[in-house]
Amino acid sequence: MSHRTWIELDTNAVKANVATLKSLLQPETRFCAVVKANAYGHGLLPMSELLRAEGVDAFAVDTIADALTLKDAFPTAFVLVLGYVMSEDLPNAIKADIHLTVADKSRIRELQSVASELDKQAFIHLKIETGTMRQGVDMVNLGDVLEEIKTSSNVVLSGLSTHYANLEDTSDAKFAGEQFERFSEAERMVLDAGFSPEFIHTACSAGIILYPALHGTMVRAGISMYGLWSDKDVEMAVLHHRIRCTLQPVLSFKTRVAQIKTARVGTPIGYGMTETMPRNGRIAVIPVGYFDGMDRRLSSRGEVLIKGHRCKVMGRICMNMMMVDVSNVPTLVPGDEVVILGRSGAHSITAYDIARTMGTIPYEFIACLNPLIPRVIKQTATEEENE
Repeated sequence: MSHRTWIELDTNAVKANVATLKSLLQPETRFCAVVKANAYGHGLLPMSELLRAEGVDAFAVDTIADALTLKDAFPTAFVLVLGYVMSEDLPNAIKADIHLTVADKSRIRELQSVASELDKQAFIHLKIETGTMRQGVDMVNLGDVLEEIKTSSNVVLSGLSTHYANLEDTSDAKFAGEQFERFSEAERMVLDAGFSPEFIHTACSAGIILYPALHGTMVRAGISMYGLWSDKDVEMAVLHHRIRCTLQPVLSFKTRVAQIKTARVGTPIGYGMTETMPRNGRIAVIPVGYFDGMDRRLSSRGEVLIKGHRCKVMGRICMNMMMVDVSNVPTLVPGDEVVILGRSGAHSITAYDIARTMGTIPYEFIACLNPLIPRVIKQTATEEENE
């Protein structure tokens, strides 16, 4: 089926990234794929299906809705909810054996009550606040929380976790080291209290790649699994320390030319007439706008690729359309492919390029791609197949 606008997922890139990241782990360390935010814009189910094909059987999401979707698709998979779950959703989570992140005594009491009524166990991962000031149990309250778990016979402490605030800053790892020390202290308290959680996890992408000491018994693979570096400093550190880690972007974002117009020099383009045609040439109307994820910060600044040529975005990006200068593209007809993110000929536009133009990070651009856009699985030829 052809699409007007679509997102391609490269099967071989998924395979290569998972293999690369797993090669950095000890065999007994569990690999958990973070597929929150619609799998970082890649599509929850399409991406998770590709990961399952590579042997991934553990997933982390933000919402209970996503967790239940994955459990329906993969009943035997381990699924952890990292984010907030409303009280009315707890019964469904417990029935489906979904693991929940917990950070306070009141939630433990609530889980005990619901699990007891269902005659089930509630599996929890206690998150420790070590310095990010997000969700987590403060160290001063940890003893009381552990006592609450002890008295909750239907609540199972399955995991212990934290999240680092500045792990990507390879020039100064002091604060990350302090966070790890606080977490290690919390882990000792948990063990001394008689618990033995199966899943000890603090490592995100940067932790997986740069800091083996943080791996614990499970790692949470996020942005790196999609073929993107969490920070340029991480990529530079990999090169400097000669770490065997090469990432391949999984996602390409494409659409088509809708209309081609002749425009004389000085012709105003788009809403507000914020830009005028710098020469006699042609404008192509592209059926993608900020609703689709083409952020308005790319107005008059972004680029797309058409037939191997870079084409500048002209004027303001609209809700469902934008205009680009195609004066340098020799032959063009409606329906021709437009690459918003990806490669065309000798040129490429990366998530870093787009994020730099927007003044943000790659995470934001890819996570905000409209989930209604079709995700298409693309099987690219391997080197062996090309020979």
